[in-house]
Amino acid sequence: MAFDALTLSVIEKELEETIVGGKITKIYQPERDEIVLFIFNKQTYKLVISANANVNRIHITEMPTDNPKVAPAFCMLLRKYLTNAAVTAIKQMPFERVLEFSLSVNDELGYKKEMKLIFELTGKTSNIILTDENYTVLDSIKHLPQDLNTSRLIMTGVKYRFFAPQDKIEPFDFFRVAEYLNECNLPLRKTLPDVLLGVSQSTVNEILCGIDENDHSATNNARVLDRLAQYKSNLENKKPNVVLNNGTPVDTCPFDYISQKGEKLFFDTLNKAHDNYFYLLDKRQRFADKARAVTTTVKNAVSRTEKKLAAQRQTLLDAENRETFKLYGDLILSNLWNIKDKEKLTCTNFIDGNTVTIPLDRQLSPQQNAQAYYKKYRKLKSSFEHNVKLVEENSELLNYLLTIKENLRFCTDPDDLQQIRDELTALGLIKESKAVKKTETPIKPLKYNLHGYTVYVGKNNIQNNFVTFKLAHADDLWLHTQKIHSSHVVIVRQTEEIPNNVIQEAAEICAYYSQAKSGSKIPVDFTPRTNVKKPTKAPPGFVVYNEYQTIIVNPDRHFNQLT
Repeated sequence: MAFDALTLSVIEKELEETIVGGKITKIYQPERDEIVLFIFNKQTYKLVISANANVNRIHITEMPTDNPKVAPAFCMLLRKYLTNAAVTAIKQMPFERVLEFSLSVNDELGYKKEMKLIFELTGKTSNIILTDENYTVLDSIKHLPQDLNTSRLIMTGVKYRFFAPQDKIEPFDFFRVAEYLNECNLPLRKTLPDVLLGVSQSTVNEILCGIDENDHSATNNARVLDRLAQYKSNLENKKPNVVLNNGTPVDTCPFDYISQKGEKLFFDTLNKAHDNYFYLLDKRQRFADKARAVTTTVKNAVSRTEKKLAAQRQTLLDAENRETFKLYGDLILSNLWNIKDKEKLTCTNFIDGNTVTIPLDRQLSPQQNAQAYYKKYRKLKSSFEHNVKLVEENSELLNYLLTIKENLRFCTDPDDLQQIRDELTALGLIKESKAVKKTETPIKPLKYNLHGYTVYVGKNNIQNNFVTFKLAHADDLWLHTQKIHSSHVVIVRQTEEIPNNVIQEAAEICAYYSQAKSGSKIPVDFTPRTNVKKPTKAPPGFVVYNEYQTIIVNPDRHFNQLT
């Protein structure tokens, strides 16, 4: 994520406009490396400050926050000194990822004094530090290993020191940047993050997007400077957004990065964009944890069913020669007079006239040998008839399980996941506790608006069944990929003829939500819903249709047309 010093400067300006002048009313520490400050300034704002190594961040949040029953020591210290403190100023160390909050508090005697809360947003070494007005450290949320030979000690009682100035170029010092570009003969994408102060790799990627980093001509250097100036202008005229990839948040940017492809959600402030990004990230992680168990259940069920099918099909192959054993029994009984060798019988096959040799068990009489062959024939015949049914049932089950496995790829909502759990519970693959009260899970298929036409898309078998047989009317248009699993798609008919561009885009959506998602030139069938039938006792989502037309399309999610 592009959370460098330039991005932090945008956050800092928004915080100045929002919480400076407000008072801290509550302090929570929901995690060992994260605090939440409740700040009242005409309304209550919740400021999240996290020193977590993986998601160190600072922004105002609207999401629920936990308040542990037992407050950690650092939280108690903050409550002691900062409850009812006024936020008088917020300052960023120039081109560094460090924010300093100046706080006005009353001591035990009622005298005003100043405290400092400093947030170092520096990856693994991120920290939150409380100092007095003279920058004497009172404590920090993380106690990192300290090198006694350095001047930057973070421990109780020592003087806090900001980072020493770096021998780098300020990113908007265009004269010095131009000098560097004229002297540089290395790829800019690798060198600029080490040369420019407070700039991340993703910021450099945005500046150099579409520019040949190996071209060091005066013309190309001028283009780099122009892009740098444009970047500065874009920071001032921000357009914050969250970048998504198939619904998963992958980045957040202070403006619309041309180097970032994918779906984008735009917000009024960078604080709101960051809040949404981390909320989606956390929601996605929690959802992934729940989905992992369901995915494992489906994977194991598919594996077991495939093994059963393999064994049952092998049994069918073994039973193919069952008639031979019946023939052996018949030949033995019809040649009792001809049996001279107790280990075999050589006689003429009365069916084709060929000579056949039949092995015999010398410990059994000829009649008993015949009965042994008849018994083996009956056993194989019974096994064949039984396994034919099992192969048919398990083939249908495997096909159904594979549709569930495919549906998990498009499962992004807890309700969708619960519907898949309901399917697995009905199959007996998941045992629900009887103590848990069963609640009806709302069925929420995807809904699109394609040029004024409402289009519904099922994301699992239950939703497919609902879309096709509950939402759709008989004359609505129904779509499905040809001969491969996909979502059921329905175009709600408004006029007698649905425009071709609506059918085209609906077919592209259908192809996207299918097994052929990563392919091209996918055949998609479409027909009035009245032609779609559900076979008796078929599982959810299984249908048949005979009359249809076909269109060839490339998969496309059409994310911007979701409603």
